[in-house]
Amino acid sequence: MAANFWPQIRTNVGGWSGAILWGVALGGMFGSVGHLNTLGKFVTRSNNHQLNSIVGLLLPFTIIAVLFILMNVTIY
Repeated sequence: MAANFWPQIRTNVGGWSGAILWGVALGGMFGSVGHLNTLGKFVTRSNNHQLNSIVGLLLPFTIIAVLFILMNVTIY
């Protein structure tokens, strides 16, 4: 929604596709804060709650960063 009303936000995140990716990541993160340790446990295969929560928090942003880099790579 913010990308529609503030065009500078839309241009800073890479256009509409970047705005949608960030919206999905932030909405998903805020909607599932209590279950981020489950996502981290899937990645780390550990029972350490703090480690799993940190990994679960950083994983969506890592995926978005990789997608953003792939979006900006030009193939000749």
